[in-house]
Amino acid sequence: MKSCASCGLGVENSAGGNVKCFKYATVSNANGNKENCLYYIDTVFEDGEQIPPLQHLLLKEEELKARKMKGVI
Repeated sequence: MKSCASCGLGVENSAGGNVKCFKYATVSNANGNKENCLYYIDTVFEDGEQIPPLQHLLLKEEELKARKMKGVI
């Protein structure tokens, strides 16, 4: 299940069980269902460490651009 807690753009909030979205700057329940979120990205690890949310956002935006360009050609 896609949730904010498992998204690479989710930044854990110190206010018990909530996650702030790096893209939309919204706070939501960490376990809330985000099946329809366009910017959901699985957490990526590099050298055993999670990459920062900004890098996750750049990866997702590149993926979305590539998908959009497929329809143009």
